[in-house]
Amino acid sequence: MKNFETIIVGGGPAGSSCAWKLTNVGKEALVLDKQAFPRLKLCAGWITAKVMEDLQFTTKDYPHPISELNTRIHLPFLPFSLSWFPTRWSNFSIRRIEFDQWLLERCGAPVIQHHVKKIEKVDGGFIIDGQYFCKNLVGAGGTMCPVRRIFFPDVHSKERQIATLEHEFEYPARQDVCHLFFFYRGLKGYAWYVPKGKGFVNIGLGGMSRYFKESATNIHDHYRSFLKDLVKENLLESKIAEQIKDKGHPYFLFSNKGSVKKDRCYLIGDSAGLASVDLGEGIGPAVESGLLAAGEIMGTATYHKEQTSQFSLGGVLHWILENWASSAKSKPQNSQV
Repeated sequence: MKNFETIIVGGGPAGSSCAWKLTNVGKEALVLDKQAFPRLKLCAGWITAKVMEDLQFTTKDYPHPISELNTRIHLPFLPFSLSWFPTRWSNFSIRRIEFDQWLLERCGAPVIQHHVKKIEKVDGGFIIDGQYFCKNLVGAGGTMCPVRRIFFPDVHSKERQIATLEHEFEYPARQDVCHLFFFYRGLKGYAWYVPKGKGFVNIGLGGMSRYFKESATNIHDHYRSFLKDLVKENLLESKIAEQIKDKGHPYFLFSNKGSVKKDRCYLIGDSAGLASVDLGEGIGPAVESGLLAAGEIMGTATYHKEQTSQFSLGGVLHWILENWASSAKSKPQNSQV
């Protein structure tokens, strides 16, 4: 059996950030992930300057394309500029297939491809699949993380679950402006058009899972309507829209429900359900939680989920969105992008 002081299950931004902080001070850590890197990860790829500050790198240090976002927010009643709102950090877009691999390579910890299935709590630590032993266990495997499933079954709030559909592809004709569309066609959520480096774009849509259930609407219908609206506004070519095959995944927004640590076992990132409540953005909170968990393992900090960022765009925008959402009708409207 292989022994490690800390084992991190999941090699995404949360897990690699935790490993990076531990290895930087000479602490032993192992990262296990069921997938080989680089791996495709659908994501708008929204990161802030704070993420770069937390991980101590700049755009010049990053070896792949990174684009500073010129963002325009659209509401059914008023389009306006993101700069109207008090957001402290600049915003950028990256491709997760590149970003995640770079962070994992940079973290300095050994990485083993392994699909974790069984974890036992024993005196002095944890045994994983009868092959690995550790004193500290960190769950960073996303919404379906086995650490979360076994030791923190109730940390996710069903009221905070969101469902998304998105597609990322090379599209040189894309606009360089990032567009965020809130509450169009009655959706309790928002859609996005995020340009990335080398001509790539991510087009997606997300909403509260309970909205789709209670209103008897279909997220796929919302997505196809959104693509048609993008075509009408000359943001997308019709022949491209017809070829898009969307893929989806559920995850959870921040809530105060449930603990993210007990008995030297920690949850970070999407495993803990920490995505921001306004944009459902998960990279920033993932990085923050990974660093905080590492700090507690090192004995230099205390990790609580409330320490992670709960908003991506500032409290004023969140207030507007919450008030508009409460008054929006539950069924789809005919509003256009």
